[in-house]
Amino acid sequence: MHIPDGLIPFPQYLIYWILVLPLIYRSFKWAQNDMDEMKVPMFSILAAGIFAIQAVNLPLGVGASGHMVGAVLVSIIFASPYAGLLLLTLVLFVQAFVFVDGGVVALGANIFNMGVVSSWVGYYSYTAVKGRLGIVKASFVGAWLGLFVSALVTTVEIFFAGAFPLMEALVVMGIFHAIIGVIGEGLITAVVVQSIMFSRSDLIKKADEKDRIRGISNKTTIAAIILVLMVAIAAPFVASSDPDGLEQTMIKLMGGGDAALVEEILAENTDVTYNTPIADYSIEGLGTFGEVAAIAGGTLLLLAIGLLVARMSKKKRPTLENVAMVDIKPDARSKDTENTLFSSRSENEILQSATNFNIIVEAKDLTHTYASGGTNALKGANFKVCRGERVALLGANGAGKSTLFKHLNGILKPTSGEILVKGVPITKKNIMDVRQTIGIVFQNSDDQIFAATVEQDVAFGPMNMGLPENEVKARVKDALKLVEMSGFEDRAPHHLSGGQKKRIAIAGVLAMKPEVIVLDEPTAGLDPSSASKIMHLISKMNRSFGMTVILSTHDVDIVPMFAERVYVMHDGMIEAEGTPKEIFKNPALIKKAHLRLPRIARLLELLKEEGIDVEIAITPDDAKDELMRVIARAKRS
Repeated sequence: MHIPDGLIPFPQYLIYWILVLPLIYRSFKWAQNDMDEMKVPMFSILAAGIFAIQAVNLPLGVGASGHMVGAVLVSIIFASPYAGLLLLTLVLFVQAFVFVDGGVVALGANIFNMGVVSSWVGYYSYTAVKGRLGIVKASFVGAWLGLFVSALVTTVEIFFAGAFPLMEALVVMGIFHAIIGVIGEGLITAVVVQSIMFSRSDLIKKADEKDRIRGISNKTTIAAIILVLMVAIAAPFVASSDPDGLEQTMIKLMGGGDAALVEEILAENTDVTYNTPIADYSIEGLGTFGEVAAIAGGTLLLLAIGLLVARMSKKKRPTLENVAMVDIKPDARSKDTENTLFSSRSENEILQSATNFNIIVEAKDLTHTYASGGTNALKGANFKVCRGERVALLGANGAGKSTLFKHLNGILKPTSGEILVKGVPITKKNIMDVRQTIGIVFQNSDDQIFAATVEQDVAFGPMNMGLPENEVKARVKDALKLVEMSGFEDRAPHHLSGGQKKRIAIAGVLAMKPEVIVLDEPTAGLDPSSASKIMHLISKMNRSFGMTVILSTHDVDIVPMFAERVYVMHDGMIEAEGTPKEIFKNPALIKKAHLRLPRIARLLELLKEEGIDVEIAITPDDAKDELMRVIARAKRS
């Protein structure tokens, strides 16, 4: 679908440059706002990968071939059509100026068609049907539509240039690209999205949450680069020699089946002549090796250019002086179930995350002695949490959980040891930034709610941040909507129920847009229905908005459904750390910490004591599966 020079005359091609230049500028602004060190490698690898895969023309069986454009895939991964436009702009520039593919005069039109039309149509089609079809199927639909509409727009542009009869060209181009959209665009996009959903679903699910995507590891980066280079090396051997959809249409409509005549017409219609380093994707005189070297070289070039552009435009890594916080945008379609509050990650991934560079808050050898009575509430506690994690601090009453939490944003000062937020110790100079980064919801909501009305209470934090009035009102509105308390703005907080007060306290913290929210015994004193609503709200904060969530509790029944990692506290010390399964498989630890097994696990333990061959499970879903397995085995016997 690359329009060659000679089809679009002056001054028509200027129209497309006028259209695309502001959008290209906006795409760089998007990168400045959204690109960070976690996304740079992904963007660079995708740039190289899209270039490499465009070199693989797939045979269509109708005398033509076609390749993937890739703009929709990139837009889905980065949750913005500007990402697709920026990446396709880089690819098309390299193709035009290094490989004489698509032409220089027509470059503006090619960027408009493949970068703008494909990205916007495809991405917003994807978002429109994602709720009904699911992410993978919606990605297929978006990719297909993006390519198909782009092909039709290309046809209309060439018609206005006087090269094509409109209706006949629309039919031919439409048929070719409808097929290409299925084989070369839709299927590949869906397969890649499915692979990402299988291995790293957060790259897709959390893309809208800006800085909440965890970066890809060095091993994954190297593996992806090797895979891209393999595609580039294989391209000359597997690509079809048939003309692509646009070329075949030109041959049919302009040359009467004579490709040489089409080349002659194009040469006559343009005064632009230029030389490229590697014309026609081949190094002259080297045969197949020259083709391999050219495409592999172009792939490495796009890898370098993508890395350079992404690094130049990326925003600085957040510091305590430059806090990047989550936008609160309630998602009405987010629905949790009672037994699966959170999407799961593998145990290896969970434990690995605790050792990577992405630690957001850490306690080192923390001790605290209360002046009144000399109580040693903390005795050398060590504790760390990574971005986007769900961590539970489990312990009996008096274990030191609340004291530890009050150190996390500087409410208490340690007797010894230190708290690090994003690797920076808490000091008097950065205490306000720390409190904007980490928000705490106290166990007793009455300790946190004090204003005359709900609106005034939720607005208190943003107002003290010095925000303008319209921003404060917007944050209050969004926070109340998220906690499902819209319409309570003028109510007096002390007239609310316990569960409603808890939600107002959470809204007051959310209105400050913290990166981490800490909840001290969030379900304490609530009836089962209110407790369930609070846990669903906590789920939404983490799963839908990528917020790091830390809660303390002695309720062992909610921990398996909430936590990725668990710290067990006893007598002011951290006794153990691990996944919920690891923690509850340690009866000596549970006994020492004055805790008990979750009721579901205790039930299965009792069945096991009665001689039934059953494995201990700690969540309702796992317990159901285990009981079904036991029943099926009993039926067989």
